[in-house]
Amino acid sequence: MERQFTASTYIIDNQKVLLIYHKKIRKWLPPGGHLEINEIPCDAAKREALEETGIAVEFIKQENVWVNQNNANSFARPYLCLLEEIPPHITTPAHQHIDFVYVARPLRSNFSPISPEGQILRWFDLDQIEGLNEEEIFTETKEVIKSIFTTFDCLVTS
Repeated sequence: MERQFTASTYIIDNQKVLLIYHKKIRKWLPPGGHLEINEIPCDAAKREALEETGIAVEFIKQENVWVNQNNANSFARPYLCLLEEIPPHITTPAHQHIDFVYVARPLRSNFSPISPEGQILRWFDLDQIEGLNEEEIFTETKEVIKSIFTTFDCLVTS
């Protein structure tokens, strides 16, 4: 089965997470998309977040070691990596996404997200996420959001 590299970003601000309503699959998801040729995952995650929400972000990092040498440089590691099963759609066969999942916050405050790509954007608090059913959000998306809010509690509280 074909595998494609993707990157997603959960944008957190004021105890809320920003999600996009994906029209094709009819579910709420974080902004994200395919890596371009020669693009590293963290750059793709920032690019997709900006393209899909109009928001420039900075990652919330959990690095153990950071290397910056002539022959090797660190780049932001993802919060999570997922192997996602993508069903067939019209002429596209079933395939898998190797998704590099990042957590970020907006670079500036007091903004309104605007999707240059014309998608529906919405901020959700944890109670609202819990209230979504399986028709509205993937179970794993809910699980990741709950984990983020637990792991980064001091960063997501206002």
